[in-house]
Amino acid sequence: MKAAVFYGIKDIRTEEVEKPKIQDNEILINVKACGICGSDLHMYKLNLYSPMLTRPLKKGGIPGHEYSGEIVEVGKNIKKFKVGDRVVALSNGGMAEYVPIPITYGYNVYKLPSSVGYEAAATLEPLANSYHALMKGKPFNGANIVIYGAGTIGLGIIQCLKALGIKPNKLVIIDLSDSRLKLAKELGANEIINAKTESVPSKIMEIVGSMPTFGPAIFPMPKVDIVYDCVGYIKDQKAPLVLQQAINMARSYTGTVVVHGIFEESVKLDLTFMIAKQVKVIGSFGFTPLEMKKSIKLIENKQVDRSKILSHEFSVDQAKEAFETQCNIEESVKVLIKP
Repeated sequence: MKAAVFYGIKDIRTEEVEKPKIQDNEILINVKACGICGSDLHMYKLNLYSPMLTRPLKKGGIPGHEYSGEIVEVGKNIKKFKVGDRVVALSNGGMAEYVPIPITYGYNVYKLPSSVGYEAAATLEPLANSYHALMKGKPFNGANIVIYGAGTIGLGIIQCLKALGIKPNKLVIIDLSDSRLKLAKELGANEIINAKTESVPSKIMEIVGSMPTFGPAIFPMPKVDIVYDCVGYIKDQKAPLVLQQAINMARSYTGTVVVHGIFEESVKLDLTFMIAKQVKVIGSFGFTPLEMKKSIKLIENKQVDRSKILSHEFSVDQAKEAFETQCNIEESVKVLIKP
């Protein structure tokens, strides 16, 4: 079978590899669509997390953990799935024609409604991440919400907010890409800020207003209730550290920062404002099975349209081009590989 095989920094090749043979507690999926995740880019550019993000081969490994497909074989111990089932699955190795998955019932394989296409289903893993991150911040009607990062996760948070009927006072999204910011506006952001061309602190203050901090009014702070950091730290971007900006802008006493972005190396933080303002900083990673089921329902019920974030499709023969395209934030949002 054909597969995209990762060997090292910016070294991904399309190769013929052996078709997997399944064990008694496994299923074999014929992959129909697989997304390139932000974590896949950390691996591609810096060889970070590759053991966690690939299905190992004798040499190299097959990446891809955002995928959908059809079950073509089932092990003899499998009771709840059958050949022909359309599924979204959570395991590595999705950038290949076939992938074997050991079944953990209720967690790593979910049946798809007939109305949910394979392309949209390949975005369910990041949508469930967006749902999880959103709820970590406990959003409420009338809140001033700031999202850093108009990639798949940040845009998914906007879509989940709208689908759940939560109506912020101001919903602001910050990014470095004009094309992604334009899409964020189309999806429901009130305000957009390009951090390359505008001063984020002053622009935020202008949008949401200010309040005094530490007593004297000479220390005005924005009235930001929740900040979602969907960027983390990307070494080749020279912008100020997003987490530091998020802590600094969150309002006193009730401000919350949810950190969902990945960090490519250790960072230095000044926590003075976090302590003095008593800002809550919460980590966010992955999702629960219930959040995945809710995300499937959001697409099935047409409350969320994932076609809006799908910017490119490539065959597995074009895996290298697909990764390079995903690296270009001005050109792409979510890139799919279709084996």
